Amino acid sequence: MGRHPDVERRQELLDEVVAYLAEHGLASVSLRPIAKALGVSVNALVHHFGAKDELVVAALARAAEVQARIEERWLARQPDLTEADLLRRWWKWINASPANLAAVRLGIEAAALDATVSGLPGAVRADQILRWRANIEQRLVAEGLDPEQAAVEAPLVKAMFTGLVVDLLATGERRRLTASLEAGVARLERQLHPSVLRHSSAQRGTSPHQTLG
Repeated sequence: MGRHPDVERRQELLDEVVAYLAEHGLASVSLRPIAKALGVSVNALVHHFGAKDELVVAALARAAEVQARIEERWLARQPDLTEADLLRRWWKWINASPANLAAVRLGIEAAALDATVSGLPGAVRADQILRWRANIEQRLVAEGLDPEQAAVEAPLVKAMFTGLVVDLLATGERRRLTASLEAGVARLERQLHPSVLRHSSAQRGTSPHQTLG
């Protein structure tokens, strides 16, 4: 009978695998270079995770779990954060370090790569988008948006944010893209809280449309 994987050691290895994949990407990934980088044998990876595809799926789930816990901590400290607030928080977090940006890139790559390249099942690829889109949709409904409208708006919000991340990865133009994010978030806030923004704009002596500069 084979040895049972050590849970703590498996978790340590999984976090190391996430960091490796975030840095090196998913295209043409194989167990041997991962094992070499982690200082373990291929057999050790197989023992803990199974085949390569199972390892990658586990790593993607772990990366999503870590990011979900980050958002949970933000909301635990400030339960009244809006979806717009969270989008700003995530953008700041992504830009805080190359490792954070790479971690987010990993999920985007998993969703975008063809299955013949990544080896990932379609459900796993779709989940990289659907998980976050569903979260956005739920929060938009909680902020008062009609559920049918939230179902339409959530993909747009997700697409905007993901597009800005892809642009950042390609160009590195943080200042321009931060302004673009703020413009998109401002539109979302006008849609969700028009009366609040009208009152705020009136106090500043501007119209809501002027807030985009």
